[in-house]
Amino acid sequence: MYLKKIIAAALTAAMLLTGAAPKVYAGEILLSLPENMDTCFKTYMDYRKITDKSSDQYKLQQKAYTDSDGIRRVDGDVCIAVGTYYADKIGQRLEITLDSGNIFTAVVGDFKADCFTDEKHMYYPINDTLADVTEFIVDVKKLDEYVRLMGSIGEYEKYSGNIVSIKMLSG
Repeated sequence: MYLKKIIAAALTAAMLLTGAAPKVYAGEILLSLPENMDTCFKTYMDYRKITDKSSDQYKLQQKAYTDSDGIRRVDGDVCIAVGTYYADKIGQRLEITLDSGNIFTAVVGDFKADCFTDEKHMYYPINDTLADVTEFIVDVKKLDEYVRLMGSIGEYEKYSGNIVSIKMLSG
């Protein structure tokens, strides 16, 4: 419980410094999203690119399995990479809600490098209006061919749409 309070306080301080105030609901922290950006494009990376055997990222992938869509999962949560705005350690859990009404839980399996994200470290800017917030960790060989060609996990119906909320889960 003490660790959750420390994390919440640190996130609150970080968000206040960046001008984004978090909202807390029943122990869950609702994180801010990029303003005036389309977040429907969800890139992917092959899990085999995680090669440092001493890293937490690699260790998490040893617990992961690949689902029928080619997406890596741990305990049912999809594995994703996010900017450091959304998480500060591998294994943190997030709940992501899309404007399509779909909701899924995710585990942070990697981070987008700060040097490749916006100034708040929320997303990778694809262009002036398109923000890549979530990068799914996948087995590229098992992705649907159309999804692979389009370059976005958002082509799967259950992951289609813009992100309307990201909550840090408390467990």
